[in-house]
Amino acid sequence: MIGPQQVNELGKELILRKLDYVLNALCPNDLMLSISAEFTELANQVVEKCEKKGTSVYRWTMVFADRPASLSSHVPLAKDSKGNDGYGSLGVWKRIGKGDEKFLFHCPASLGQDEQGIQWAIDSAINIGAHGIFLDRIRFPSPANGLEFLGACACPLCREAYKNSTDKDWVDLSSLLINCAKLGSNGAAVYMEQAKPMLVFRSHVIELLVAKYAHAAHENRLRVGLDLFAPSIAFLVGQDYHLLSEHADFIKPMFYCKTYAPAGLPLEFGLLTKGLEQAGVEKRMAYSFVSELFSIETNILDDIMEKKGISSSFARREIQKCMQEIDRDMQAMPYVYAGIELVDHSSYDTMIDDATRDSYLESLIDYDIAVCWNILYVPERHIEAISARWKDQNG
Repeated sequence: MIGPQQVNELGKELILRKLDYVLNALCPNDLMLSISAEFTELANQVVEKCEKKGTSVYRWTMVFADRPASLSSHVPLAKDSKGNDGYGSLGVWKRIGKGDEKFLFHCPASLGQDEQGIQWAIDSAINIGAHGIFLDRIRFPSPANGLEFLGACACPLCREAYKNSTDKDWVDLSSLLINCAKLGSNGAAVYMEQAKPMLVFRSHVIELLVAKYAHAAHENRLRVGLDLFAPSIAFLVGQDYHLLSEHADFIKPMFYCKTYAPAGLPLEFGLLTKGLEQAGVEKRMAYSFVSELFSIETNILDDIMEKKGISSSFARREIQKCMQEIDRDMQAMPYVYAGIELVDHSSYDTMIDDATRDSYLESLIDYDIAVCWNILYVPERHIEAISARWKDQNG
C-alpha cells in the first residue's frame, strides 16, 4: 500500500529498496498494489521491478466502500433499517472512520452495474501495466460498523430489489440477530433459518457485481483476485465462497487471528458479542449464541475480550473450510493464498511476535502465504522466516 503517508514517511527511494528486498527474499508469484493516483510514475517502477522477477501485479480496487472520491460522490451510502447512514452505535469499532480507510459502504442498488467503477478499475490497471485487479470491500458492513448495519442496505431501492427477487417482505437482520441471541445457543439455528432468504439475496448482490468486474477484467486479459473474510464469518457480510470462486483467478481469505481491526477475527467476533450485550442480551446468552453461530468455544470469546486474540492455529480450520466451500466443479479452481497479518506499525492495532508467526506458518504448512497487509511495514525477521520456510519446502 503506497499513499501520501508512506511516501512522506519513507520516501520513494526507500519504498523501492524495500520492494527489492521482498522480491529477492520471497520471489512472490503475485503482488497486490494499492497506490494513490498521483504516484503513477512510482507505480510504473513497481510493476517494472516485479516483472523482472516474474511477479504479477494486481491493482488494488475498492468496490462497495472506500472508493476514489470521483466514483463515490454520486452514490448514496447504505442505510440501516431506520434510514440512517454512516455507523451504528451497538458494538461499533472505536476507531471506525478515523483512519484513511473510512469503511463507509455504498448502497448496492444505487451502484447498479457500476460501469464507471468497472471502467476505472480496468483503466487504472492498464495504465500502470498491471497484470490484474484485486477486488477489496466486496461485502456489506461487518460488526465493526455497528450491529445496526448488519442488515444494510435497507433503503427503498434495496427493499424493492429484495421483494422483486424473493417475493418476500424485507427482514431486518439486525433486529432478528438481537432477538435470536436472547435464546442463547438455540437462537443460532433460528437465526440462520429465518435469515436465509436475506443472506442468499445479499450474497447474490455481491456476486453479481464481482462477476461484472471479473468479466470486464478477463475481456481485457487481466486476471482477478478477491479479498475475502474468513469463511466462518463471511456469510455475515454477504460473501459466498462457492459463488465468488467462479470469478476469481485467486482468492485471499483474511485469516487474521490477532488483529483488532476490521476483518480481524478477534475484533469482529468480539464486537458482535459486545453489541448484543449493549442491545440488552444477557452476557451468557450472547456468548453462547455467538459461540454456536460461528462454531467457536466460549473460552475463545474470553480470550478475545482480554485482548489475547485467537490462537493462530485457528487459521488451519479456516483454510480447510475455505477449500471445502469453493466451487470444485470448475475447470480451473482459483488459487488460494492464506492471508496472515504480519505488519508492525503504530497505525495498526496488531503486533505479531516470532512465536505467533511460526505458529501461523506451521498451521498453514501446506499453503502459500499472503503477507498482509502492507509489506512496507512487515519486519525483516518475518520476511526471512517465510523465505526460509519456502526454501525448506522447495529445496
